[in-house]
Amino acid sequence: MLYRKVFEGLAYSIVEDDEASIVFLEGKPIAGSCIEHGNHDLFDVNCPHMERLLKKVFS
Repeated sequence: MLYRKVFEGLAYSIVEDDEASIVFLEGKPIAGSCIEHGNHDLFDVNCPHMERLLKKVFS
């Protein structure tokens, strides 16, 4: 499965797949959560679940 956009507003959007979800502000990732680590207060690029989702979104 790729990913799905679960919310799209004027400035914010939220995308998710089976392992992670990411909040974007004006196209830039600002926060997220994953099935292994839970919430990521600041955007954590070291999380493999969120990294895979970002690759799906930007590829």
